[in-house]
Amino acid sequence: MSNLLKQKNAAGKLIEFGMVRHTVDNMYHRDSDENEHRPTFQGQGKILLALSQNDGISQKQLATSLDLTAQSTAEFVNKLVKKGLVTKEKSTSDKRMTVIRLTNAGREIANKESKEIPEFLDVLTDEELDQFANILTKINSRLYEEIHSNNSTLFQKTQRVIENHLRDWFL
Repeated sequence: MSNLLKQKNAAGKLIEFGMVRHTVDNMYHRDSDENEHRPTFQGQGKILLALSQNDGISQKQLATSLDLTAQSTAEFVNKLVKKGLVTKEKSTSDKRMTVIRLTNAGREIANKESKEIPEFLDVLTDEELDQFANILTKINSRLYEEIHSNNSTLFQKTQRVIENHLRDWFL
């Protein structure tokens, strides 16, 4: 069991974060309906963001870097090709390898998607981001358990709402 004083401190920091985030969002009007993030397609945003940082990589490298199966990556890439957001071409050095590149339209969407990531996360290293995500996952899981044990209908509704609003972030 963790120290109660440390738990109280962490709870205070969560409350402080919520208040400060709310103030900053209001200051920049980030929480208005017109700026609300609505994913335009499922799972493909992650690929566009990855390519915006490392364009012209093989489909295999893309799958590995995103921890996706080769099949899922191929499906997402093919959908992006059909939408004109990426191109696929055989590597000039190894004909067995397919290289994926962003089109101008794909780069525009990737830039738009990257603006949805809160700037305050810039202060964290990759390792800290992994730790933070793992901590939040653990906290969210506990909260989901609590909702489910008290009201299974509310739990199902909450899951649907979250899936619909955040789907693109995690696929």
